[in-house]
Amino acid sequence: MTADCLLPAAEANDAAHYAVRQGMAALFRSLFQAGSSSSETNRQAIRLASVVRQDFAQKDGKYHAPNAEVMTRIEQVLRYVQTRWNEPVTLAQVAAEQFLSESYLSRIFRRHLNMTFGDYVVSVRLEHAEADLRKTGDSVTRIAYRNGFRSTNAFIEYFRRRYGTTPGKYRKSMAGEQKITGTTTARDLSDYIQTLLQYDDTPDELAAAQPARIYRATVDTTRQGLPVCRPWSRLVNIGYARDGLFGAVQEQLRRAKQELGFTDLRFHGIFDDDMHIYQENEDGSPWYNFTYADLLFDFILSVGLTPYVELGFVPSKMAKVQYRLFERCSIAGTYNSVERWEALVQATVAHWIERYGLETVSKWHFTIVSFNYVGMPEIPMTYSEYMEMYCITWRILKELDPELRLGGPGAFPSISLAKDGGRKLLKDLCDCGCPPDFLTAQLYPHENIEQDAEFLRFTANQQSAPSVLSKDEDFTAHFLQSFRRMAAECGLGDREIVVEEWSSTLWQRDLSSDTCYKAAWLTKNVLENYENVDMLGYWLLTDFIDEWLVPGGVFHGGYGLFTANGIPKAGYQALRLLNRVGEQKLAQGKGWYVSRTGNEIRIFLYHYCHYDALYRYRYKKLSNPYDAYKVFRSDGSLHIALTLTGLHPGGYRQERRRISRKAGSSYDKWLEIGAPAKIGPDDLRYLSETSQPSYEICERDTDGTLMVEAELAPHEVEMIVLQKRDC
Repeated sequence: MTADCLLPAAEANDAAHYAVRQGMAALFRSLFQAGSSSSETNRQAIRLASVVRQDFAQKDGKYHAPNAEVMTRIEQVLRYVQTRWNEPVTLAQVAAEQFLSESYLSRIFRRHLNMTFGDYVVSVRLEHAEADLRKTGDSVTRIAYRNGFRSTNAFIEYFRRRYGTTPGKYRKSMAGEQKITGTTTARDLSDYIQTLLQYDDTPDELAAAQPARIYRATVDTTRQGLPVCRPWSRLVNIGYARDGLFGAVQEQLRRAKQELGFTDLRFHGIFDDDMHIYQENEDGSPWYNFTYADLLFDFILSVGLTPYVELGFVPSKMAKVQYRLFERCSIAGTYNSVERWEALVQATVAHWIERYGLETVSKWHFTIVSFNYVGMPEIPMTYSEYMEMYCITWRILKELDPELRLGGPGAFPSISLAKDGGRKLLKDLCDCGCPPDFLTAQLYPHENIEQDAEFLRFTANQQSAPSVLSKDEDFTAHFLQSFRRMAAECGLGDREIVVEEWSSTLWQRDLSSDTCYKAAWLTKNVLENYENVDMLGYWLLTDFIDEWLVPGGVFHGGYGLFTANGIPKAGYQALRLLNRVGEQKLAQGKGWYVSRTGNEIRIFLYHYCHYDALYRYRYKKLSNPYDAYKVFRSDGSLHIALTLTGLHPGGYRQERRRISRKAGSSYDKWLEIGAPAKIGPDDLRYLSETSQPSYEICERDTDGTLMVEAELAPHEVEMIVLQKRDC
């Protein structure tokens, strides 16, 4: 079936046009989404064709759809014009090329394209000329002749008819928009794709159509288990030192310390201007004010946490160049005086030793600012300047006491592993006699950030993901393996490995951070990687971070385990469950993990679904909160059946807790009540209290063998505890 479709963009606003957009989006997704079947693609194509035929096919009784021969002729002519638009193309010339009469060619253009041949040639030339106006600084005259117009006046007149203004005014308006937004006005392919995909309403249907995957395994509960370490509960981040002085953040820290068991706390910006440590007299001589720092560190220690201290950023009065990060006072770069940096670090650490005692301070981890800033566009810090800052700081700490520890390099994965990046830095630090006491990294699953010229721009505007997400769903495991190999090659294989920042995304507007996805991501990556790292510092405790202006509303895709107003998210609930991992690991496999503590068997099940390939490349901020789950693969359900052998015969209490879109996810509960933009205290209390994991208890009897089964939808997590009843 072939039909002409009349779909003018300027009038495409009613329900029929919306249905076409939905159909196009669904067909596009089905064509390119991993796992989609050909039958599903055919179904979406037929659905779209039916909508077009019903609402947009020509109703004129005299109209006849072109036959195959005519369609071939039209395609050949269009292709000819599109490759020779800047040449003197005429109707007579093209007709001769196609062995057609001029009158016949003119007639099929009017009949089947609803325009003249000349109009089509002009439209193609205008599209190319408009792009030249945006992308080049060439004169209007040069652009006119380069694109095949016979004169500048003719070009200006055609352009005015099409765009409603002259080429010169159009270029000025585009330049003005670029100056205001700080971005180019040309849209790349990803913009068009993400705009289209916002109309897709089929992912849930696709997921339901996928057959369930089934994993079966037998676990001998009498085997000697492996001891379980807990690096994921050793470190958590708040954003900046100043954030730690806010009552809301302190309240969330107390709760997280109690329920999740964190031991160390990291933050940026202890030397930022808003902490007021570094001061200068009128004559320029420095002095130090530790009032705010004392308030912060007193609180940290009072709740049983250990400071993980990043000695940075550079105070503005000491900065070599005033380059400010994000929307706050942090200055990335180096100092203007080696002596003043030495004095600042020496005075600050000596103050902490005097106030809290050397025994306490020697347990702290110290670092300087991240190695990420070296060589990054717009940030004024060279490799040699970073080396100097590190070595000076290392020597100051060792002079105060040899037990004080300084680590590094604290860089993104691709920078950490690069031969001229983290690998070179570690070797050079060892060669200059300042080897790191522990090794640090910042683990976000993004690809080659240091090669991405647009990273800082997209990080600044926060309208789309700042970098390409990796397609590797085992990114954490593969990076840790590579990082340990690199450490050994540098002669540092015995050093503690600290992932000081760790999350599924670098983007603070990614709604996946609010959803059940984060629960499954955390469960998978904790259980599959804790044996390869000493500290795994989740970024971030709370959405309340003084880095960007926190948007209004409840959920906006922030990093936090808590929303800014203190509602625990699904990721928080997952860490609560993981806090109950047994003391010994018995076995694990794809999507499951079995541990033991005393007379209890503790089982964890999870169904992780990675980002869909269509959304890994800088997907745009979603305007509809109900679309949050559209960005993931449609993997269907996961059925796990575990046969436990070697159990003591008798009765067991079985406890099951599950995080799903129905329970344990405050985001989905918020959607359930209508996704209100503004909520009051009663609403906050309701979301917090009703967003707990589901909870079931039953009695199980066994003669020594027990089957445990579960079927998980995408992003679901379940914990099952079997406790032997006393006889």
